[in-house]
Amino acid sequence: MANNQLSTLNEIFNNKLFRIPDYQRGYAWGENQLEDFWDDILNIKDGGKHYTGLLTVEQVHKEDIINNEQWQEDLWLLEQGYKAYYIIDGQQRLTTSIILLNVILDKFEDGEDINYTDKEKWQETFLYRRYKDKFESYIFGYERDNPSNEYFKTYILGQKSLQADKFPTETLYTSNLKYAKEFFEEKLKRSSKEELEIIFNKVTNGLKFNFYEIDDELDVYITFETMNNRGKPLSKLELLKNRLIYLSTLLEEDDNVKSKLRKDINEVWKTVYEYLGKNVDNVLDDDFFLYNHWIMYFGYNRKQSNAYSNFLLNEYFISKRVLSKNKDGKIGYNEINNYIDSLSKSVKIWHYMHNPQDLNKDDEIIEWFNKLNRLGWGAFEPLILACIVKGIDDENLKELLNNSERFIFLVFRISRRLAYTQNSNFFRMANQVYFDYKTVDDVIKDIDNLIYSENEGWYDLSRFVDYIEDQFKRESGYYSWNGLKYFLYEYEMYLQDKNKESIKVSWETVKKQNSVEHIYPQEASLKCWINAFDKFSERERYRLLHSLGNLLLLSQAKNSKLQNKCFDSKKQKYKFGSHSEIEVSQRNTWTPNEILERGIELLVFMEIRWDIKIENKKEILGLSFMEE
Repeated sequence: MANNQLSTLNEIFNNKLFRIPDYQRGYAWGENQLEDFWDDILNIKDGGKHYTGLLTVEQVHKEDIINNEQWQEDLWLLEQGYKAYYIIDGQQRLTTSIILLNVILDKFEDGEDINYTDKEKWQETFLYRRYKDKFESYIFGYERDNPSNEYFKTYILGQKSLQADKFPTETLYTSNLKYAKEFFEEKLKRSSKEELEIIFNKVTNGLKFNFYEIDDELDVYITFETMNNRGKPLSKLELLKNRLIYLSTLLEEDDNVKSKLRKDINEVWKTVYEYLGKNVDNVLDDDFFLYNHWIMYFGYNRKQSNAYSNFLLNEYFISKRVLSKNKDGKIGYNEINNYIDSLSKSVKIWHYMHNPQDLNKDDEIIEWFNKLNRLGWGAFEPLILACIVKGIDDENLKELLNNSERFIFLVFRISRRLAYTQNSNFFRMANQVYFDYKTVDDVIKDIDNLIYSENEGWYDLSRFVDYIEDQFKRESGYYSWNGLKYFLYEYEMYLQDKNKESIKVSWETVKKQNSVEHIYPQEASLKCWINAFDKFSERERYRLLHSLGNLLLLSQAKNSKLQNKCFDSKKQKYKFGSHSEIEVSQRNTWTPNEILERGIELLVFMEIRWDIKIENKKEILGLSFMEE
């Protein structure tokens, strides 16, 4: 029967060892959860207790693992009377507690006592035990093949490992482990030995867990899914891994095939999380990747907001389909294996799509990926993913990326179409390309037609004229256009290439900082500005102020001391700024004529860059009142 009782860590770790099974997600806590945990510990009064939550475990019996390679290093402890357990729920809290205890123990010398007990005894209770030179077992950790296992031993507990070189790449989860250790090291760096002993006692004796051992007959996989929907929710990708491992146990295959599939699932998820977290400054979302892969692999359905997760977890990868006697709709080894193989291949491409600096392609392709990351992908991510998975050549890839970027800019930023325009069409194309019902050449032509075609095209410059006029009446003209920063940055890149010089302003700077300046300033109270603009009405000056030609991309955030000064002062600063600033600094004066002239130059660039024709440029600039 199940064992259910409130216990301290001292009681829980009495002759027990724990493993986080392969179907569990890794360590997912971040700063917010760690701060809450730390506050809970500090708030425990002397001799007090704090209910920490449920710790659900499944006992691992010796007869079930005696021939299991993953447990060979630990069998000697079972022979010494230890009990082994899989952690089903509560691993985040337990892992955090062990990391904190390890950080505290590291601050004491070997042979020192902590709360009247030798440091080594505490290490044997919570961390690891050795027997001469023959055995070393970890009391708490991950299953052996999990990349977090070697990382936890080597980098968190600071122990040597012969297998550490097999896992050289950090995953999102190992990064979280590292952060947790650094978090507690920072919290404790000024603590005295007495203060450390107090915290150690609070963790080992003050935290109370509801220690719950599940019945053997309960389905441990379903229990995991149910219980782990509390706290920090599992992502759909994490739930899917557990589900696939569960389904592998139901297959009508021999044990070797089942074991191989389970190992392959673990390897694929190891790869998935490696590539999703490969760039720690740009960690990619689990479920957004899964959603886009689902569109490509299974086809898009927008009848409900979470259609992809409902399909994967409630309709397709379910036990009923595995156990079905009807061949129609039945899934088996091949269906699961093909799916995870596709995930493994796709996640690598997904990483490169969003981190093109790691892509082994020519500079032009890398820059097109950069453009899409700056502008936003719209509905093109599954389609581009599918085309690359199917082996698109470099020339077609350039054309595909070019057309995709042009569609997004002209249809959404210029023509002001609704954000979901043609989404279903592009999603359908992704699935068709993946299963060879449509060629890449067809896709490229279709996108082009959807932009320019007289009957099907969604590009309409007249909508931009109306939009900009409305922005002048209600907002701040071009200054409030949501395509402004991207457009000015594209012009900056054009000048950079034209002058064959190095980059002077990064997109990160443009995105994060207030980096677009009015050359003719909003507070134009100086005589130089009054003399140049006083013949125009207040309404006309407002239009000149917010017209495209008066807006300048800076290499640094606006300087409030300079932005209202006369042009002669401004141009001295511009000489050392972005390529756009340098270009403006070469002008002698800045009057309404310069604003119109530069605005027309920018629209000519727009015509060439996005292959369009703009007839009445003064009207589009909002400067119809200006004389030729």
